[in-house]
Amino acid sequence: MTAPLTVPTISIDRDPAVVGREFDEVLLEVGFFQIIDHGVTENVADRCWNVSRNFFDLPLEEKLRVERPEGGLYGYFPMLAESLAQSRDEKAPGDLKESFNMGPGVVAGYSPVDETESSLFTPNRWPAAMPELKPSWEDYFAAMTVLANRLMAMFALGLDLPADFFADKIDRSPSALRAINYPEQEAPPVDGQLRAGAHTDYGTLTILRQELGRAGLQVHDDKSDSWVNIPPTAGALVINIGDIMARWTNDRWTSTLHRVVNPDAGSAVSTRRQSMPFFHNANYSALIECLPSCVPAGEQPKYEPVLAGPHLAGKTHKAVG
Repeated sequence: MTAPLTVPTISIDRDPAVVGREFDEVLLEVGFFQIIDHGVTENVADRCWNVSRNFFDLPLEEKLRVERPEGGLYGYFPMLAESLAQSRDEKAPGDLKESFNMGPGVVAGYSPVDETESSLFTPNRWPAAMPELKPSWEDYFAAMTVLANRLMAMFALGLDLPADFFADKIDRSPSALRAINYPEQEAPPVDGQLRAGAHTDYGTLTILRQELGRAGLQVHDDKSDSWVNIPPTAGALVINIGDIMARWTNDRWTSTLHRVVNPDAGSAVSTRRQSMPFFHNANYSALIECLPSCVPAGEQPKYEPVLAGPHLAGKTHKAVG
């Protein structure tokens, strides 16, 4: 009988090489785990979390003042504006969520290579009604960037690479921070509609804060073809790898399918839920080709080399249009 899939919790305040080996052991089975002792201060995290909740409580007309421009990636996304299942070429209705996104902004002294990369380094949109939102988000974005770089160094060690192997491939990362509000549902969802449709993430890794007491995140267990809950844990952040890291490792590590389901299935009303994912990406022009330590002797890589940026842009366009 196949053992059920588990999503472990790992302390990262230890020898990075030891932690890296633990990451490798986990990621051979599932692309998700939780971390504790991560060094992100409660003050920085809670300020960003709370101001985000206040933003979602604004009247819709106020939120629409900072709606993302047509074709843009940053700003406010209204309800149903995104269908994550469509990133996998599946037909699905819009997801039952609204969100607010920020990116790296315009980086002084850096010139994007083309229009697509330029779209990843555009100015962020901030609500004039909430001047406190911008500094709290910028502080949390900076903290997430530091943590992501630290995790990438541990990933390198877990793959028998130098700790700084990824450093020059992520130093111009078009990463993004998002707050998501899943409102109470006043009517049953339409057929096939979820809070977030089944999808894989697109980049290197994702760092997620969940709301305590508000479950709904599930990962797919391919061995049993079933869904496994990842309940929110106090002080923990959920980490999962994305498609780019899976390609880099020749699928040694799995970019695992996940979704956010509607609680109280069959009921007309379900509870509100908030989450905050940070999507870390490789540099736009980083060449993603199979790492030498991830090709078994006598075999060829599964994937042709790709540039990270066009891969990211293609997936994003399918989900949000």
